[in-house]
Amino acid sequence: MSNTSNNDCNLSTSPIGIIAGGGPFPITVAEAVIKSGRSVFICALKGFGDPALEKYPHEWVSLGAVGKVLKKLNSAGCHQIVMIGHVKRPDKSLIIPDLGALLNAKSLLDIVREGDDSLLSRIASFFEKKGFCVLGAHELIPESLIGPGPFGKHTKSTKNERDISKGFEVLKILGELDVGQAVVVCHGHVLAVEAAEGTDEMLKRVIKLRKDGVVMKNGGVLVKGLKPNQDIRVDMPVIGPDTVELVADAGLSGIVVQANGVLCHDRTTVIKRADELGVFIEGRMIPG
Repeated sequence: MSNTSNNDCNLSTSPIGIIAGGGPFPITVAEAVIKSGRSVFICALKGFGDPALEKYPHEWVSLGAVGKVLKKLNSAGCHQIVMIGHVKRPDKSLIIPDLGALLNAKSLLDIVREGDDSLLSRIASFFEKKGFCVLGAHELIPESLIGPGPFGKHTKSTKNERDISKGFEVLKILGELDVGQAVVVCHGHVLAVEAAEGTDEMLKRVIKLRKDGVVMKNGGVLVKGLKPNQDIRVDMPVIGPDTVELVADAGLSGIVVQANGVLCHDRTTVIKRADELGVFIEGRMIPG
């Protein structure tokens, strides 16, 4: 895994800038920063960010408004930034560049021209070149990382081990191709792999396979982890309560994630629902 945060990131007491996409994690990060005694300034992405972000110092920004983002972060005195939250690929016609984007056109075109591989990492590098230190969310909310071992009262059976091993083998291949971060394996068969739709939509496909009778046997596991050389500052996998609910609905036995490589949103609820639904969750250390 890759993490290019430098030591200077640990020295600043200035506000932390949060470039916020969708989902709950931008708020989780903001609350953790404030609890630590520091302040935040949020650039919330229009169409993605949660309206609840408005209770913090913030500015709503459009995709493509690079100049506005840089200006607002600098005006707020931010030296460190976090990029957190999901952003679905938008229609390119809806991305209207501002003057700042045009002034940085060459750098931004270089980012896009190279394709999807490591796209977020290249965006992070762009902000670094503008003088910002890019932090990973896991550095601010380390308690959200899933460590090694069981995560709840249920544990895997010996029958699950074959599926778990195969899942990580498939993930390694998928990761090298930059395909996805999750796979579902049941009784030695790969039922689904994650692509651009994300883990939840992949699990919904498995639910449909069960309902349609394509997959007759219950059991199996969701396996989730990092791609090789993934920049964990900007693209760390996540599970949450919805993941547990969908795993149960799909008739799967459990979830196995790469230990210290996956974030958990709302740990208390995740463990509670997993215990109630009979779903095991485990963090697995991956060599290398």
